[in-house]
Amino acid sequence: MATRATGSTLLVCVGRGLLAAGAPTDNVGNAFVQLDVARTYTLWPNSGTALYACEQARGMAGHVVTVPKPKVTDETTLCAVEITGGGSVRDVRWREVLSGQPLTSASVTTTGPALLVAWWWGDAGVDLDKTAVPDNGFTVIDSLLAAGALVQCAVAVRQVSAAGTYNVTWASTPQQGAQLWLVAVQAG
Repeated sequence: MATRATGSTLLVCVGRGLLAAGAPTDNVGNAFVQLDVARTYTLWPNSGTALYACEQARGMAGHVVTVPKPKVTDETTLCAVEITGGGSVRDVRWREVLSGQPLTSASVTTTGPALLVAWWWGDAGVDLDKTAVPDNGFTVIDSLLAAGALVQCAVAVRQVSAAGTYNVTWASTPQQGAQLWLVAVQAG
């Protein structure tokens, strides 16, 4: 990917089939800090997700972010989001919702304008393509929702102009539960 030379905030969320969480590294030398803790799936207790951030990141054309894979055949999905205006992580929340319940994230609180970044990590099996659609003004910016041996993921963003408390509810097919991360990044 191509990232700005300086001043961005990078968020990296990782889903793994084998949750032996290791922090991401990149070819620029940025240091990523884990936000919250690695979280296992109720239905897949060896699998889970983790979230990392790097504020004031360095970047470049050809920027590569990777995570260690303890087993070469592990299902690993890495989703990186660059916040080009930079900023600080103001709030981060995680929630797992099991199938049959509304897929509503925990709420984050901001003290002013912020970029909200939401991840949906579904817990369905390997069959069938998936869908994941957020509400509350969020827009999906990337996803990996194909059938197969992978950790399905969708990431969405929303810019808010005022202090407040925000969440997002996802609609997905097939019916399934999900791990839901929500992050608020504020300037300065």
